[in-house]
Parts: sequence; structure tokens; C-alpha cells
Amino acid sequence: MTLGTRTRFNVLVALVAVAAGAAMLVAAEARLPFPGWWPLCAFVLVATLLEGALTTRLRIRGSGSIAFVAHLSGTLLFGAFWGACISAISMLLANISKGIDPLKTLFNVSQIALSTAVAAACYQILGGQLPPAYLMTGGVLSALGVQRDLGLFFVLSAFYFVVNSAAVSTAVAVMSERAFREVWNLNVRGVLGYDLGASVLAIFMAWLYIRLDHWLGFGSLAIVILIAPIVAVRHVYGLYRQLQESGEELLELMVKAIEARDPYTSGHSVRVSKLSRTIAVELGLPAAAIEQIETAALLHDVGKIHEEFAPLLRKESKLTEAETALMQTHAAKSADLVAIITKFRGVVVDSVRHHHERWDGQGYPSGIGGTTIPIGARIILVSDTIDAMTTDRPYRKRLTVEAVLMELQKYKETQFDPTIVDLVVSSVNIRRLISEPFTAAAYPEVPSMRSKRVSWSTSKLWPARQA
Repeated sequence: MTLGTRTRFNVLVALVAVAAGAAMLVAAEARLPFPGWWPLCAFVLVATLLEGALTTRLRIRGSGSIAFVAHLSGTLLFGAFWGACISAISMLLANISKGIDPLKTLFNVSQIALSTAVAAACYQILGGQLPPAYLMTGGVLSALGVQRDLGLFFVLSAFYFVVNSAAVSTAVAVMSERAFREVWNLNVRGVLGYDLGASVLAIFMAWLYIRLDHWLGFGSLAIVILIAPIVAVRHVYGLYRQLQESGEELLELMVKAIEARDPYTSGHSVRVSKLSRTIAVELGLPAAAIEQIETAALLHDVGKIHEEFAPLLRKESKLTEAETALMQTHAAKSADLVAIITKFRGVVVDSVRHHHERWDGQGYPSGIGGTTIPIGARIILVSDTIDAMTTDRPYRKRLTVEAVLMELQKYKETQFDPTIVDLVVSSVNIRRLISEPFTAAAYPEVPSMRSKRVSWSTSKLWPARQA
């Protein structure tokens, strides 16, 4: 992290820690009786195991686990204060076992304690009882009362997940210098419903604890019994993430195969994809559209894998008219290849096919213009152009940010969507992304093997009519 990023993260940690401390003090004022060392230690142990051993890597930094089952169950049984203690102590032990640095450990412990205490407080403000009547042995329960309390449990879960995911997403956004919305969409949106559904296990764990405590006098046995189904739930979640990661890795493999033919542009598609996602986020597009545009940008040059393009990509001299016409077919060929994957038909395919269309209708392959060009294609065109201008060439160094912005403004309303150009010029996030150094992790080293005929995407490249 840069100095500024670390400072912002330090401030965030301090704010979350203070908020967690205040929430714990409020919860302590109305805490339920001490549950006993055996129950407390049993819940801490299981939550620590779930947090430490059964975690899944998130798409942008961080990790997730199903320790929330033990957190929510402990809160239902023992109240806000003891539930927050279980959450915080288990998180602390898991972080120490993983060797996570003290500052991040403080943040993780604080945010999970805050999430638990705030969720329990909201639950009780709305009329929820801790522990709920439906968990207790004996007594007469009304169907309406049980339905209301079960509904309030999902309110408890929702507050827990919202506070937890908001705090973590904010921290990840600060550390990675990404937009909060982008981090939330990638790390949270796809699994939030799953987490809410899986939280039902917390009710079952609490119910079984009460019953075994009543029958055997040792409710902590319930925790051991439920480890197996909890692990099964985590396994299903793990499979879901593995499928996502496998798909992403296959896409990256395809891109690497294409760039092997054109070594100078190594990393180009990844950079264009990253910039396209940022522009789509800044435009306020829906989450689904953002992911589709990101994928299309990653695959926009996939058609260059065809053998017929190999000699053109390595040709040292200027392309002939016939060779230029052949090279221009790569957009359609890319779209045809991408269309093989059923999931990509529609927005992704259209964005790939039309990423060389111009705002004035003089582009290719279809010669469409203005807003009839898919928004994804218009974004990729700008991103592709920016990457070309900010990449070192054998005959020139990458252009400055000011020079790049001047070129974009010069050709807006002819080549580029003026709204997108205005956004790029005015957005601090996009300007920072353009100007940041190309690190080895995000931007692989580029060998100087490309022909000198390559230029950036201006009207000189498309006289008649963009990773």
C-alpha cells in the first residue's frame, strides 16, 4: 500500500475499532447472564475452526467463511454481548493462527464484533427476544408469534451481513484503491443470498443446543454434531467459488494464447478489461452489465488466435490494403469465437463484435454509429485507445496523462462517445488508473518484439470509418 492508502486504512481501522468498542459497551449494559465456560468455549472453538480452516478466497483480496453460523447461534442463545465476544475472540484466534498482521487483525476483530452487536441491537429494537421463545423448552407458542420471531431472525442475519460486508468491502476498496461499489459487486453480491439462506443453520444449532442441554445437561455436544453439515454447506460454497475461478482462469488462458502470437501486447487485454470495468462502474451501470463488459474487454481480441493473423501481427513493414482489410475481420472473428460460450451470447458478444465501431459511423465491421453501438463496445474502444497510448513502443515512450486526454477530446464525437470521454477526463479514479505505474502484478512486463507499424487508435489507424 502507498503511504496515502495506508493512512486511509489506519483511519478506517480506528473508526471501526471505536464503533465496536462503543457497541460492546452498550451491549454490556443489558447483557444476559454469563452462559458458562463450557458453552462459551465450545462456541469460540467451533467459530475459530470455521474461520481459520474453512475459508474461501474472495475475488478481490480478503476471504470469507461460514463462521457466521456460530456467531449468529451464540447471539441467539446468549445475547448481544456474549455473541459479540464469541465473534471477536474466535476472529482474534483465527487471525493469530494465520499470522495476519496486527492492524488487519484489529480491523477484523472490531468489524465482526460491531456486526454482531449492531445486528442484535436492531433485532431487539424491532421486538425480538434473546433467546427467542421458540428455542426454549416448555411453554405454549402461537404460530403467529413463531413466524414473527423467525422473520426477525432473518432481520438479525441481514443486519449482520450488511454491516460485516460493508466494513470489509470498505477496507478492501481502500487497500486496493478501487470503488466501493465494484468491490461489493465482486465480493458480496453473488453470495449474500446464499449466506442468508445458510444462516438457518444457526437456528438449528441453537435449538439443538437447548434440547441437548435439557435432555443431557450438556448442550455443547450440539456444536460437535453440527460440524458435519456446516462443513457440507461450506463445501457447496467452495464448489461455487471454484467454478467461478475456473471460468475466470479459462478466460485468462484464452487471452494468454492470443497474446503469445503478439508478444508486445502482453497484458494488453487485462489492462483494457480493468479500465473498462472502472469506466462502467463510474458510469453507474448495473452490476451484471459491468461484469459482462469486463469479460468482453478481456476477450475483445480473441479472434487474433486464427493462423491467418500471425504473419500480420509480426510484419515489420506497413500493412497493405488487403492485409488491413483482413486484420479488420478480427473483431467479427473474435465475436464468433466468444459466441461459442452460451453464457456470453448477447451483451458480451455484441460488445466484442462492435468494439471498432466509431461514433460517427465510419468504423467496422457494421458501420453503425452513435448510441446504436453497444455501450460495452463504446467503453472498450476508449479503453483500448488509452492502453495503446499509455504503452511503451519501440519508437516512443508512453504518452503522458495530459497528452492522452487531449487525444481523446480531439476525437470525441467522431471516434468516441463524448459522454465516456467527458467521464474519463473528469473522473479522479480513472485518471489515477491511467497514470499509475504498470506494476508486475497488475501489468506484466512487455517484451519489445512488436512491429514499429503499431500506433494507438486514432483516425490515423481508421482513416475511413477499440482490451
